[in-house]
Amino acid sequence: MTLKELKQRLNKDALKIFEALGMKTEVFSRNIYSTCPVHGGDNPRGFSFSPRIGVWRCWTHECQCEHSNDVLGLIQAVLSEEGSREVSFKDALVWACETLGCDVPYGGKSTSTTEPPEEEEEPDFYTKAGRFFVKRETHDPEVFCLDCDLKYPSQYFVNRGFEPETMMHFGVGDCVDNSKYLRDRAVIPIHDDSGKNVVGIIARTVKEYRQPKFLFQPTGFDKRFFFYNYHRAFKHIKDNSIPYLYITEGQGDVWRLYEAGVKNAVSIFGKTLSSQQIDKLNRMPVTTIIVLTDDDQAGRESKVAIHRQLQRSHKLIFPALPNKDVGDMSPQKIHETILHNLKGTY
Repeated sequence: MTLKELKQRLNKDALKIFEALGMKTEVFSRNIYSTCPVHGGDNPRGFSFSPRIGVWRCWTHECQCEHSNDVLGLIQAVLSEEGSREVSFKDALVWACETLGCDVPYGGKSTSTTEPPEEEEEPDFYTKAGRFFVKRETHDPEVFCLDCDLKYPSQYFVNRGFEPETMMHFGVGDCVDNSKYLRDRAVIPIHDDSGKNVVGIIARTVKEYRQPKFLFQPTGFDKRFFFYNYHRAFKHIKDNSIPYLYITEGQGDVWRLYEAGVKNAVSIFGKTLSSQQIDKLNRMPVTTIIVLTDDDQAGRESKVAIHRQLQRSHKLIFPALPNKDVGDMSPQKIHETILHNLKGTY
């Protein structure tokens, strides 16, 4: 079986693959729908797959932008999230073939070939030595130009209880230009590590009937290399010699912590930390990380994954949340239930 034939088989037997990945699906108008298995969403139609063209999409977090949007890319993404490590394409390929009960493609031929493998040459010293050195993956994003007039502060988020000053501090505004693609959306800027440049945005619909709820721009924005609010948190940690960092799930959690006086908080884009984000954490002057992911199924899975990823490199604190997420709490309640035991960490 060739790789092309395997992909065709995966498209045909997508329901079997999705069931093996633990997904609860429904079929409607020839497409397959589910909650997104990558970021752990709760929208029953937040994920869709077209068997005809073999493409999947996460409509709430655009998770397909971080992975290949075919079935193998989905397998790779889900297995990486479940195992809290980056799963290779080869591992995903093997998993798919084992699930379908077929041979693994290799060089366009089935692995059942009886031809003996070619004898490999013994690698030289420099080749052997190179195996022990991992080159740090770098990312140089382009500056993002927003083609939309924004009204500050975002009235949408002010109506949800955030202070106008908070929205101004984080540069969050509403798109009021009805002729633009981002109309009726609150726009949240994402900065590079220096904070000098906006490299992407999150556009949250202000009308619940509009889909997707969250829209990442530019298309293909690579969230693996970023934390939200990294540049402000890093400056606060460095200027005040505070070896503590708060990690949350959403941008609203960072805003609410800011209103409670916590300025060294970041949020992640998903349930787990990417290898690039972990590398960034290891280069920060931080020894202790306070994890405040949501108190729901996805948030609890996130805590488990982060514990596995960082338990050897950092001291971890997991405060209990009285609410589903920090963003729904008042600054006073945050102080009374969380920060009273964390004095000196912010």
